[in-house]
Amino acid sequence: MNAQDRLRSIRAKLAVLEGKMTLAIMDANKIVEEKQKRIDNAHRALRFLKTTCVVWPNAASEVLLAGSFDGWSTQRKMEKSSAGVFSVHLQLYPGKYEIKFIVDGEWKIDPLRPVVHNNGFENNVLIIHD
Repeated sequence: MNAQDRLRSIRAKLAVLEGKMTLAIMDANKIVEEKQKRIDNAHRALRFLKTTCVVWPNAASEVLLAGSFDGWSTQRKMEKSSAGVFSVHLQLYPGKYEIKFIVDGEWKIDPLRPVVHNNGFENNVLIIHD
């Protein structure tokens, strides 16, 4: 094979590699755009979160909070202030939630909060406004 044939062969191989590289870059750009859309959507959604403080003003040693805001899947420990008031800050979307307190191991409602009866359970109502 002479030098011109080798040069043509190398150029052809380079053209194939350039095409593959261009396709790979296009695929990578598409993935980056999709991820950026997800990030932008998450940022938009986070703007609607509201910070709310839930308190348990009655005497206790330990107070936990559970609720429909996370499908009743966690029990969040409330912090006790020097004045003896328990509180926890939540980031929630506007809406209506059911909550209940676990006070020294016993499930309790706060009689000063609105109450709802749901499937035989008595829970407090927490409303987050826009």
